[in-house]
Amino acid sequence: MKEFLRSVGVRAAILALSLTATATAQQHGGTLRIAYTSITQLDPFKTAANDEINAASLVFDPLFIIGKDDFQPVPHLAESWEAIDDTTWEFRIRRGVMFQDGNEVFPEGQAREVTAEDVVYSIERFLEVSTAFTLGDITSVEAVDDYTVRITTAAPDPFLVTDVNRLARVVVVPREAVEHFGEEGFARNPIGTGPFELRSFVPDQLLVFERNEDYWLDPYLDRVEFVFIPDPTVQTIAVEAGEVDVVPYLFNIDSVAQLQETPGIELYPRGGSYRGLGFNVTTPPFDEFEVRDAISKAIDIDAAVAAVVEPFGHRAYGQVPPWVEFEQDPTLAELWEYDPQEALEVLEGIGFTRGPDGILQRDGQPLRFAIKTIAGSQVRVLTILVTQLRELGIDASLLQQDTAVWAEDLQTGNDTGVFFDYSFAGTTGLYSLFHSSNNGRTNTHFYSNPEVDALLDEASRTVDFTERNRLWLEAQRLIMRDRAAIPLYFEFGYSVVSERVHDWVVPWGGLHLVSLENNVWVE
Repeated sequence: MKEFLRSVGVRAAILALSLTATATAQQHGGTLRIAYTSITQLDPFKTAANDEINAASLVFDPLFIIGKDDFQPVPHLAESWEAIDDTTWEFRIRRGVMFQDGNEVFPEGQAREVTAEDVVYSIERFLEVSTAFTLGDITSVEAVDDYTVRITTAAPDPFLVTDVNRLARVVVVPREAVEHFGEEGFARNPIGTGPFELRSFVPDQLLVFERNEDYWLDPYLDRVEFVFIPDPTVQTIAVEAGEVDVVPYLFNIDSVAQLQETPGIELYPRGGSYRGLGFNVTTPPFDEFEVRDAISKAIDIDAAVAAVVEPFGHRAYGQVPPWVEFEQDPTLAELWEYDPQEALEVLEGIGFTRGPDGILQRDGQPLRFAIKTIAGSQVRVLTILVTQLRELGIDASLLQQDTAVWAEDLQTGNDTGVFFDYSFAGTTGLYSLFHSSNNGRTNTHFYSNPEVDALLDEASRTVDFTERNRLWLEAQRLIMRDRAAIPLYFEFGYSVVSERVHDWVVPWGGLHLVSLENNVWVE
């Protein structure tokens, strides 16, 4: 374990030296315009929404970022790190990094340097208030000196610095700003160390950032504007028309072929996402395994994926995506056979009969539900599946929601039985979506299985990859066997970018316009 962890730390130190030597033909000035679907607040600890995380990433800096080429950690506010032993990490903080000034907390010319105490405060605050992500079992965080932070975990944690959903999610925030504005006020008036400072913000209307003249790197952009376009189809039209420069994540995957042929547009691929049907397993009648199982048998997923997604994605049989270190489990395919006749027999076995209107019912109650979703090409996939369910006598429909409303409904369980399920595409995605400790946060299935929890907990502290892989896949099989969700497909990820934009990196756990790896500029 120690050798593995130390190799990650050594690699971080080498990158910190080598990446600073990179030079490109960049130029200063200009405004970058980014399309977004919904941004209602800017506290990165209180959201899992990509748009909000992307915007907040301009104001705040993490200790490290996930590298653009190999998904490995790259130094940022932490110049380097190393494992002291199997459960202890030390991070060395970059000297001379200042919090943004010219605001209510730090007047112009009165900025304060970031120290190890700020990192300790930020991690402790994350552990207390994060609504979406987990850092695992951290037992202590302490400042060894002004520029050294020591993190101790209860057990070896192979994911702490390598997974996008762990420590990479922690950004450094000043205690003074949180205390001055309060929790809600800080979400509207963020102050950090990032390359851009907030200038204007009206939720889902106006969002403008300007260059931080005192940033520890030299940002090339003068200004970044987020342009509110809630419809993904309209977003792609806007970038084609030159009204925006970037769509960070293409939700209409079925438009890739057209965009590839569009002059002046470039597609940047990176990773992707899991797409599925999720069940809130505490909501009747989806608290019954037989109902979930029947729905899985009643839909022809292969036909829907072939019609909409391929070749820019492919059928999924579990949640573990193909771009992470864990292996794919081909035996999961046998769990998801399309058999509408058997679906009817399963429902009849638990008391459903066909009513006079052709809809299956039990005790006078029709089998009726709306699948909650957000906009994107999955709407076409789900429309096909809904049509299949209705033909069988299941009164299914689609309810397309604003992203913020959809997310809140899922997290609170508000009148939610079936929903569009999409991921956490990193190595700990399975833990995020299905571990019971995340119920009401990232586990919107409210699924709780002590055996699954135990397997995921053990895997999270297992260093040997072969054993960790076995535990992870065993947990995945139990989750899928329980029908907590129905996997549909893995979708490749793309940013749609105007050719006037250079050095763009597809967001992965945050949008990094200025780093040791890249510095976005526009012609």
